[in-house]
Amino acid sequence: MSAEVDDSSRTDGRLAFPDEVVATKIIAVLPDVPGADLMAPIEAMIQEKVRAFTLPVADVERRRAVLKIYRRRSVIGVYGVMCVEDVQGLVDDRVAFALPVAANREVLDSLRQAGIPAAPDALTPTEVRAAWDAGADAVQVVPADMGSASYGDILTRMAPGTALIPRGGVGSYALRRWLAAGALAVCLDDVLVGDACEDGIVSALRERCRSVLQVIADANA
Repeated sequence: MSAEVDDSSRTDGRLAFPDEVVATKIIAVLPDVPGADLMAPIEAMIQEKVRAFTLPVADVERRRAVLKIYRRRSVIGVYGVMCVEDVQGLVDDRVAFALPVAANREVLDSLRQAGIPAAPDALTPTEVRAAWDAGADAVQVVPADMGSASYGDILTRMAPGTALIPRGGVGSYALRRWLAAGALAVCLDDVLVGDACEDGIVSALRERCRSVLQVIADANA
């Protein structure tokens, strides 16, 4: 088992991800649907103790609607392709973290200067090492399901000390493996959120939350 990166006591100048992310190990990836369709699922997940969420960066009004209601009870970040012009809006909205895709150095520097911890995307060991060596606060391994469930073990051996956040198609077994490998957190999309935002039925979503949190509890035992 690899040693877990201690995000709370860094002395290397990297920004720390929010305590809710580090403690719960889960970031719920919210789909690109109207804001009204997100409210009931978010409320259900918060009640089930899932407290970290990420939204598509592009829809500012949706982000602000969600933040207005849930900022005090959760931490909310953004994901997707970002440009420098997006960063000031993230600062104004007090977004908690960013999972940028295809970000250039200018975007990452702007996020750093704004005090927003960022995990740029990478996949191969070479890409992960390059992102970490460039000063990323964490590295978003995406799409995580391109590798086997043991890919986290491979990366922690080939990119030692890197704070990893896998995203994309991580099921229960892979979740266990990533946590055992020391991932900072794991992004869960359809595996957790499922179709709750489309059909508005949250009973199955609650069961998935409980199942995921039990996996984490077992991993921490």
